[in-house]
Amino acid sequence: MNNAYMGIDIGGTSIKWMIVTAEGNVLSRGQEATCAASVTQQVINVALSVLKQHPQICSIGVICPGIIDEKQGEVIYAANLNLRHTRLTELLSTATGLPACLGHDGRSTGFAEAVMGAGKNTNSFVMIPIGTGISAALYIAQSMWEGHTFSAGEIGHTPVIPNGEQCNCGQKGCLEVYASARGIARRYHQKTTHDIGVREIQNRLGQDPIADDVWMTAVDALALSLTHLTLIFDPQTFIIGGGLSQAGEDLFTPLRTRLSEMLSWRESPYICAARMGAMAGMWGAVALACKLTGSTAYKEWGHDSDRNMC
Repeated sequence: MNNAYMGIDIGGTSIKWMIVTAEGNVLSRGQEATCAASVTQQVINVALSVLKQHPQICSIGVICPGIIDEKQGEVIYAANLNLRHTRLTELLSTATGLPACLGHDGRSTGFAEAVMGAGKNTNSFVMIPIGTGISAALYIAQSMWEGHTFSAGEIGHTPVIPNGEQCNCGQKGCLEVYASARGIARRYHQKTTHDIGVREIQNRLGQDPIADDVWMTAVDALALSLTHLTLIFDPQTFIIGGGLSQAGEDLFTPLRTRLSEMLSWRESPYICAARMGAMAGMWGAVALACKLTGSTAYKEWGHDSDRNMC
């Protein structure tokens, strides 16, 4: 009986896959280095190889960064993968004979949090992974919002400080410049010449005035962005993920305080940490594959599925 689903996560450095049963148990996981010159064929080869080992797979969910038309199953543009106007699901379905669907990696991460993570009991949230960069997955009225040009959620490049520091995108004062893990570390190095990571900067809070200043600038920038998102979308919850979410209350306590101060006339949305961790995107891909078949089994996986995240 066909009762397993395959998720494939296409990244700039690796292609990962996972096979999950309808009960939410992981049968297999693997990965290989991405070959940017032939990503499409590589994904097809991965799927065919895994299918030989797991013929009970009944559908495939693929996630990818870039500008993704999920309805048409097309990668419109993914710069780091040399993909442009690639009908990935059509090619994958033709090669495997199985139904396939395509999702944006960030929105799929948000989908995983919606169905089995921190957003499971909410009707709207903004999921914000903060690592090297910053993006957002918008879960509004119990569905992911992709935007008119499939680019919703690029909050890392919203200017939060007028005429601020230069961003790699060409603008000035972008959120990523101040609040991403890379931005925090870069600004500390800029002020001290000490090249240390964001975790060590966190360890110096309360003892190092420059660490305090860089950290609170990041908090203020992030709080301003959350204020804008609150007033535009009025979400129930903000879910903070990525590496910076591991800072715990050193991040969340001042962030809640600053957001409350900025929204002085109304109640602030709840702020919490993501629950699905580094495997969120992969679980999102598998859940999309499950959903594609018309099954709602993924809704029952819940966060108990983290027992399989070894």
